[in-house]
Amino acid sequence: MEVQQNNMGKRITLYDEYYGFLENPSKFNFDTNPHRLIIKNYALRTGDKILYEFYLKEVFPDRAIEELHSFDKDINYIQQMGREELALWLIDNKVKVLQSDINTTDKDAIFRIVPVADTENPDTYLQQQEGLILNNVAPSELITFPYHVWINTKLP
Repeated sequence: MEVQQNNMGKRITLYDEYYGFLENPSKFNFDTNPHRLIIKNYALRTGDKILYEFYLKEVFPDRAIEELHSFDKDINYIQQMGREELALWLIDNKVKVLQSDINTTDKDAIFRIVPVADTENPDTYLQQQEGLILNNVAPSELITFPYHVWINTKLP
């Protein structure tokens, strides 16, 4: 667990250098706050809800109860999958686009399904993206990763 916390600390430092969220927290809303997303990512992967709960009560007290309730549901859908299992799951669920919570190439990123209607072109969701958080990725790209991938298996 200590290694995971060290990784989270390094990630916070790296992302803060890019976004400046520690110096300018008011620039970020709840949904796009990199600091919150990094801590939530850690909590979901490790099951350590205490740190996330403390963070929410300190930084987003008005959203803490609702978000912790959502967290309790989400944690049941978090799975780590190897390439074959992931490919089958993506096909079985007709996944067209996924979104990462943190950088898509980070081995700790958790991906969720982005709902795409049958009438929509998935490429629209995959246009040039910037930043380290909340980026969309095609399933075909995800299965090329050389490591197990974290997936939120909750279907839209």
